[in-house]
Amino acid sequence: MNYGICGYGNLGRAVEKVLYENNEKIVGIFSRRNNIKSELGTKTYLFDKASAFASKIDVMIMCGGSQEDLIWQSPYMCKYFNIIDTFDTHAKIKQHRQNLETVAKESGNVAIYSCGWDPGLFSLLRALSFAIFDRNPITFWGKGVSQGHSETLRNIQGIKDAIQFTIPRKDVVRQLKNNSNLKIDPNQLHERHCYICVDGTRSLTDIENDIRQTENYFKNQKVIVEVCSQSKIDALKRKMYHKGLVFSGDEHSALEFSVKMDNNPLFTAKIIYAYSKSIDKLISGAYSVLEIPLKCLDNKLYFENLL
Repeated sequence: MNYGICGYGNLGRAVEKVLYENNEKIVGIFSRRNNIKSELGTKTYLFDKASAFASKIDVMIMCGGSQEDLIWQSPYMCKYFNIIDTFDTHAKIKQHRQNLETVAKESGNVAIYSCGWDPGLFSLLRALSFAIFDRNPITFWGKGVSQGHSETLRNIQGIKDAIQFTIPRKDVVRQLKNNSNLKIDPNQLHERHCYICVDGTRSLTDIENDIRQTENYFKNQKVIVEVCSQSKIDALKRKMYHKGLVFSGDEHSALEFSVKMDNNPLFTAKIIYAYSKSIDKLISGAYSVLEIPLKCLDNKLYFENLL
């Protein structure tokens, strides 16, 4: 298949690397930024030139942020291409799916949405856990860098650059593992450590207030804000590790699924690439990972060979 990449931040560069290592053809990288340069020599184009490549690209991989980019870029690109994205604003996923479904049906294309390790792999495990135990499993993220939350910080006026680490509360993890029926506010499961470099255009009080009031990301959660230098932000960005855990059970059994990665964008890119291979097996419409049989990811996946 021929690929396109929309967006060239951390995820875009990781997707390019994965495609390159698998000898896939990348037709181009499309960005709203002028004069971006590919680290691997891939041709680059402005975002609004993408439609001219409709007949040359089989899958456009969407690598923007959920808050400001994918919410409109994915439906736009789906007019011209099969697309796959990592949309992860949980409260808006239903509407995002509906928007993509409408465009995909009209254009005859396929859209795979919210595809990564969470949402994505963890969604599969949550569904399996619920089917087995008939109760919602518990999910913890971290300790690690949240790309979506970091991007959200960088979109706040007055913040020059930022990175956010999600950290599970150890006391809550311990309580829930001892009693999975315990009722705890989901907003109290984690701490959000925000490292920000400000540009001096706004007061720190106003910036912190905006952070703490951001719906779907920081509001009603335990947020710790540290103002630091650009050099410290740059150093922290070299630590793109992350972890996650889904667990469920009853008084007789327990199911746990965990992931650990040194490079969050690279792991996400590998998942996207695996699911991109299913697109030519799907009819037009919008799909989550729950609706795509695992066998569609690789023709060599036979049950008997996996025993």
